[in-house]
Amino acid sequence: MAKKIQETPTNLTREELSNLSRVTTDVFFFSLFCYVIHPVRGKVRFELYPYQKAVLYQFILQRFNILLKFRQAGITELISMYCLWLASYHPNKKINIISIKDTTAKKVLKKIKFMYKNLPWYMQTPIINGRTGEFGSASMIEFDNGSFIESIPTSSEAGRSESLSLLVIDEAAIVRWASAIWAAAFPTLSTGGSAIINSTPYGMGNFYHSTWVDAIAGGNPFNAIRLYWQMHPERDQSWYDQMASALGPKRTAQEIDGDFLSSGNTVFDMADIKAIEDCLSDYPVLKYRFNRQYRQFNEPDPNKQYFIGADVATGRGSDYSSFTCMDKLGEEQVVYKGRMAVDKYARLLGDTGQLFNFAVVAPESNDVGLAVTSALQSEGYPNLYYYQKLLKKKGKSRPEVDKSPGWLTTQKNRSVIIEGLEQDIREENIIVKDPFFVQEAPTFIYDGLGRPVAMGKHRNNTSAVDVDLEGDVYSDDDIFGKAICNHIRKGKTNVIIQPK
Repeated sequence: MAKKIQETPTNLTREELSNLSRVTTDVFFFSLFCYVIHPVRGKVRFELYPYQKAVLYQFILQRFNILLKFRQAGITELISMYCLWLASYHPNKKINIISIKDTTAKKVLKKIKFMYKNLPWYMQTPIINGRTGEFGSASMIEFDNGSFIESIPTSSEAGRSESLSLLVIDEAAIVRWASAIWAAAFPTLSTGGSAIINSTPYGMGNFYHSTWVDAIAGGNPFNAIRLYWQMHPERDQSWYDQMASALGPKRTAQEIDGDFLSSGNTVFDMADIKAIEDCLSDYPVLKYRFNRQYRQFNEPDPNKQYFIGADVATGRGSDYSSFTCMDKLGEEQVVYKGRMAVDKYARLLGDTGQLFNFAVVAPESNDVGLAVTSALQSEGYPNLYYYQKLLKKKGKSRPEVDKSPGWLTTQKNRSVIIEGLEQDIREENIIVKDPFFVQEAPTFIYDGLGRPVAMGKHRNNTSAVDVDLEGDVYSDDDIFGKAICNHIRKGKTNVIIQPK
């Protein structure tokens, strides 16, 4: 159903008429009327920093631009504003923005809609698609001048369309099929269209890296734009140190310093990790505890069943204790990652489980985890998870079944639960709200023997290759707690076959 064009005032003042005349040809003047959401200050006017003005000038000057940026540079907002200006005041412009996933694509278009609806009424070129008040559909804004902006998730067919005026590939380093998309899209730009490829670096040898290197060497038509974190007037050494502490050395090198580093064969696709990270702000934390290590997102629903999977550490070593609470459909309710004495950790698990309708609790029972399981059992927690042990004895046709509390991890089921988690994240079967997962996932790799493990720990697994930086050892505790939780919430059992 087409959106009805709402009646608006038709009488313009001399100043408004002057503004409208100028804004159609001057994108820098247009930016003065745009608003964005600042993560701290909320709705603010989009006042361009000097480096953003320089980038915007290159968009006007050059047909093909490739940007190597730092984290939180505001480039997605800048591109969104440029697309809105181009489509609003230039007839029959066809703009495609390709993002890593559907959720990310919708968020990019949401930024554009926010800018549009906060423009003065006389600068709003009427939108003709979507329902009244929605400013277009979830994936497209179509204007009455024949222009449209379409934001779509990546696919092997994403670049195949009619002739484009502008193609934007956002976070190109982790866009699947980026090379195929560009090969398909380039002919559609031959009539005068332009392209913007934008990303932080994620490893070497991919489409983005090779295109950037060729652009620097003059081997392709792209204009290379390198942005450094020091260009941002609100960034200082204190900000850098804070980010470095949160991200770790490898991700700091990639996302802040802009280094093309290979992080090895990661278990989780970087596109999935980035999509989760981009959506973290959509899930406000209801309650923090233990210096923000414990984060509760929802109040328990008395009609729902909940599940908790937990990884256990002593609280004194380099490892962490971590757990995830999900509902039956895979939406995260609580996450925790920190160092805590075993007895206190057992109480925290019990208290969280009780709060969430006595959730099914599955603490890993290997080594020190057995102490947590025993503590919960002795306290009478009523809904412990039990794994099954099958013991095959001589002379008996059927194995004996014995049940033990907790989750016992083996080399076999370790890979099974990790692969299950990866698949559910890739297929968007679960809702991950966990910043600790985002920290761990980029350094969670397959070692030389094909086993999932945190980078640095793979050296203890007689790996065929070493890919860690300077011997750094990373953690995977949050990943395993989450993988256990995801496995048991689907009703799957853990069966251990004992030797004869």
